[in-house]
Amino acid sequence: MRLPRLTGELTTSAGAQRLAALDGYRGLFVTLVLLYHFGVTALVGGWVGINHFFVFSGYLITRLLISERAKTGTIDVLRFYQRRAERLIPALLVLCTAVLASGLFVGSSDRHRDAGDVLASLFFVQNWRLISQDDAYFEQVGNPSPLRHAWTLGVEEQFYLLVPLLVLILFALFRRSRGGRFSVVALLAVASAAWTVHLATSGTDFARLYYGTDTRAQALLVGAAAAVLLGRDHRGRLGRRPSLATTQALGVVGLLISLSAFFVVGPRSEWLFTGGGMLVFAVGAVLMGLTATDPRPMLINRLAAWPPLVLLGQMTYGLYLYHWPIHLWLGPLLDGLPLVVSAAIKLLVTVGVAFASFRWLEVPVLQHGFGVLVPRAVRARLERRRIGRRRRETPVWWVPVAMTAVVALVAVAAFTRPVSEEDLDVPLLVASDGDFTEADPPVDVALLGDSVGVSLADGWDPDAYPGVTMTNHSRIGCDLIDAPLIADGSPMPEDDSCDEWRSGWPQEVKEAGASSLLVLPGAQFIGDHEVDGEVLASRSPELATLIRRTLTDIEQRAGEAGVTHVQVATMPCREVDPDKLDPALRQFAGAISDPQNVEWVNRTVTEWAEGEGEGAAPTEGVRRELLDLHGALCADGFTPEVNGIPLYGDTVHFSPAGAATVWTWLTPRVVAASRP
Repeated sequence: MRLPRLTGELTTSAGAQRLAALDGYRGLFVTLVLLYHFGVTALVGGWVGINHFFVFSGYLITRLLISERAKTGTIDVLRFYQRRAERLIPALLVLCTAVLASGLFVGSSDRHRDAGDVLASLFFVQNWRLISQDDAYFEQVGNPSPLRHAWTLGVEEQFYLLVPLLVLILFALFRRSRGGRFSVVALLAVASAAWTVHLATSGTDFARLYYGTDTRAQALLVGAAAAVLLGRDHRGRLGRRPSLATTQALGVVGLLISLSAFFVVGPRSEWLFTGGGMLVFAVGAVLMGLTATDPRPMLINRLAAWPPLVLLGQMTYGLYLYHWPIHLWLGPLLDGLPLVVSAAIKLLVTVGVAFASFRWLEVPVLQHGFGVLVPRAVRARLERRRIGRRRRETPVWWVPVAMTAVVALVAVAAFTRPVSEEDLDVPLLVASDGDFTEADPPVDVALLGDSVGVSLADGWDPDAYPGVTMTNHSRIGCDLIDAPLIADGSPMPEDDSCDEWRSGWPQEVKEAGASSLLVLPGAQFIGDHEVDGEVLASRSPELATLIRRTLTDIEQRAGEAGVTHVQVATMPCREVDPDKLDPALRQFAGAISDPQNVEWVNRTVTEWAEGEGEGAAPTEGVRRELLDLHGALCADGFTPEVNGIPLYGDTVHFSPAGAATVWTWLTPRVVAASRP
């Protein structure tokens, strides 16, 4: 089939037409998001790209509903939901079926997780499932769920449940006032942004901020506000647009703002939530959308309407839907290849799968409805029966219902089936440790570290260690050292919340009632730091003093929070593959892999544990202990796996199974070090 034919105006069963320039923008940004997920270093802010699609979706859907309201005087809500089902369900069922089938090749614990994700995705609540699990979006350790990305479908569909009612209410309250309708939707967008700021500044978990429908609604509402402003009024008249030059200028500004997100935003840049950054990028996206939907001839629209980009834009749903599991499933097969090669292969496979889905599944359903999924022989038999009984045309609503029910029942069966004892059994890191015996007296331990601490906490099983309670107070992206980390001669930007975390963790430990604190030194201990305008070089005596003072400060504040025992673990050896790391962490790859750096850090923390060196003075009432995790994991050099269990997911962070294995060594030693 020729490309121009595919990229022409696509008429769906609802009669809606495509907009070439807007599809071109969608094609550009979905490609950038895919490359970000595939590990392209430069696109560190790729996670913000999802915000653009929320804006485009809010704009297009609200625009269609307003047009229907202007034309017919009402909105066929059931037909609207049918159109959404025709757009989303066929490809989603294919993906969910593939995920369930892939479960035949993984352990029962992963099958259980994936089946739960299938159910949450089918009913469009995956975002809230991830929130309930405190999912760490940026921690791609171990084996993340192949349906993690389906959270966006949940956000959009939950919005779609309400937007028809919103449009009807707006026209009922402000029948003749376009400005009134626009003001209400704009205020709702601002309210969502303000609510997000409130949650973010109140210490709400990042997962709640990232996946929440209420926090993401601001982008959808910005798009909806633009549709109200420029869509049809009660007389069917379109809103007035700025001059041609102004419109094109706004499009350029919007494009630059939107593209900048991929390069100026880092992982977990919480100013996007604490400072209204998401709202700013949503406005940038809507400026692009306003220009792209303007029928007047503009150079920027001609460029955006480049046919290959338009085709990718039309395939956006499939590209996004299939790319993440393809990334996970092909990853192990492409290990060892350069990043540019592996990313190119994943992109090509994704485009091929998405094209097949688009051409032979999504487009037929969009054009002819769900009936096209019924085999021709069955359709002919139903038609003969209908004619013979002089009945009206047989409805096809049963097709998606039946297909969804089958997939859901299989998922329920997998989800309710108990996890096998084999998958629950965690091999001991050191065989001589034997089975864990109940801690008496009980021990409450708090874990403090960075993202490695978070990955270690993911492997904790409270049922495996009776008498021991562990609470995790680690924070992704935050340095234990309260001094700027230097990279390429300049201070590295840090999340706005890190200062709050460093000042607030003692109160959290106190509230948890922990008597012991386990500290995990992070990779930041290796890097240069700036103190009072002076750079303390890596492995220098000055940096060693800063590290000892940092650990002493942690010990003192822990003591004030009621902790009586502090353990510090040595840093394990690693052989880091930069291509497997989050782009923001790749600068540490070489330093972490250098055995001399690891040895220096471990020598420094050992000196502190023994009370030696400047800044290592012991804290009265607190007992400190060194736990030689390096010796347990690296006695015979770098060990990527133990008893067939891979220790690291991305070669830096522990895999969930690896973390569980590490706890078999750590827990009895924490208990022993915590005894009076």
